[in-house]
Amino acid sequence: MNKSTGKTVSARLRILLLVGTVLFAFNTATAQDAEMAMESHGSQVESSLGVDWTTQYFFRGIVQETEGLIVQPWVDFVFPLFEGKNASFSLNVGVWNSLHDGVSGSGTDGMTMHYELDAYVGIGVSFADNWSASATYVLLSSPNSAFGLVKELDVSLSFDDSALFGSEAGRFHGVQPSVMIAMEIDGQSDGGTEEGSYLEIGIEPSFDLIQDDDHPVSISFPITGGFSLSNYFEGPDGEGDSFGFAQGGISLSTPLSFVNARMGSWTLSGGVSMLYLGDHLEVINGGENSEIIVSLGVGIGL
Repeated sequence: MNKSTGKTVSARLRILLLVGTVLFAFNTATAQDAEMAMESHGSQVESSLGVDWTTQYFFRGIVQETEGLIVQPWVDFVFPLFEGKNASFSLNVGVWNSLHDGVSGSGTDGMTMHYELDAYVGIGVSFADNWSASATYVLLSSPNSAFGLVKELDVSLSFDDSALFGSEAGRFHGVQPSVMIAMEIDGQSDGGTEEGSYLEIGIEPSFDLIQDDDHPVSISFPITGGFSLSNYFEGPDGEGDSFGFAQGGISLSTPLSFVNARMGSWTLSGGVSMLYLGDHLEVINGGENSEIIVSLGVGIGL
């Protein structure tokens, strides 16, 4: 749907103002909460927030928005629960948003820019020095009613293999393999007829591109594959594919060392990736089986 230039500029200004307000508010609040937690409990609450921009938004290969401005602010908290000799447990709580001024957002009459709001809470465990696992309950919702509420349970496992390469590897930080299973409890993200189960397998080889005390730069090559374990990547007729998508790309990140340390640890990141879609996802993407996606983001650790 065509829209006037004035409406486009106005919508984008509202998005930028909203993102700025959210970042400022969370930056202040999380810093105060973390400081209070340290004083009262003697352990540090890890908190982070940020905002990402992307040229297109695909959720597990399922097209959500390919036009207009797409801004995705988020905030995440990790609360230490227990730390023992062989394992440590933590509580993870966070919120992730996607704001659009394209056809899925304020670019359509009667719609607001707030396309998606995901809230999650989970328990994480680190064990055997380099293994991490988590179980997370997730609510995927749409404030502008673009899709129905989806509830799912996500279970993940990852392995930090950097130590396998020894200190002589220097710049290289390992392959970082991970696996995640998402089980839909209520609702469907794929527009199908039954709740499904999803499998994601990934690696992210990374190394230091520039080793510099003031301006270091790291580079990584994330590769992800998404598959249906049961009833995922369905169509309205109930038929679907086992293979959903494959995505691979390159990402760069660097700390913004010029930012005052009292405002947290700021990191700038960006990347480009290619997304290849399976047969069903190709159909709902208008017959296109591949896409190039560019992203840019700022994260703040407190």
